Amino acid sequence: MFIGTERQNTKVILSPEGRLDTLDAPELERKVWRLDGDIKTVVLDFLKVTYISSLGLRVLLQIQKIMKERHGKMFIKNINQSLESIFEMTGLVGLLTQEEKMVLIRKEATKTKLTLALAGKIDDETAPLLEKELYQVGNEFTTIYLDCTKLSSISGRGFEVLLAIQKSMTNKNRRFELQHISEPVQAMIERAGFTGMFIQEEKMILQKDDAGTEYLLSFVGRLDTETTAVLQEEIKQLGSNVTKVILDFSQLTYISKEGFGVFLRLQADLQQRNLSLEIKL
Repeated sequence: MFIGTERQNTKVILSPEGRLDTLDAPELERKVWRLDGDIKTVVLDFLKVTYISSLGLRVLLQIQKIMKERHGKMFIKNINQSLESIFEMTGLVGLLTQEEKMVLIRKEATKTKLTLALAGKIDDETAPLLEKELYQVGNEFTTIYLDCTKLSSISGRGFEVLLAIQKSMTNKNRRFELQHISEPVQAMIERAGFTGMFIQEEKMILQKDDAGTEYLLSFVGRLDTETTAVLQEEIKQLGSNVTKVILDFSQLTYISKEGFGVFLRLQADLQQRNLSLEIKL
């Protein structure tokens, strides 16, 4: 197995290629054992790793143990979705999302759009790593989405970095937006006064299909304080011929407390109007 090595002061980036299996995974462990004693941070770049076996996972745990004994840290970056699912199925996803770590995963890419998934925290330590990674994204991508489903928190320094990235992208006529933000992180953004600055793509898209007596509403995005008003207006305008309302929530990414409240009131309203309701999740 080829393992690229790049040293940056007390940090080293190891970039294995191919399969981390019974044959090759031990070589990665030996590589870490042979590192100089002053190395305090090991970054494992999995961009070119195609497979990881159970032994490979054990090797990662062993590397983590080695670095802890040296009072250092281990980071893993550029994990694809198939590898992430292996970590989840084996119950070792915590290896990627420990509090002191941030994992950046290339989730999806088209010709002009790139989606990156974040796990962990954007804090004083990890914010510069995120900044560096995003500035290295190829110029062919005009839109960059940051999937924050597994993001646990953003520090003040993290907000500064995100703003700097957004400003740089805007100057280059590129879009940079956050997606799938959890309620706690959303609250952090609101407290910091950045609401609406990042969360543009997350607004709700409402698709309608009026098939005679059945009325289908498909939601894409967020059902929050702002977008629930759109839903309420649509229900008010239902034709007298409609006997059944179908709400397709399969592509809904977030429902706020206000959204739940409106939904419950909607159910009661439809019952009073003798209209049946079907929910698709």
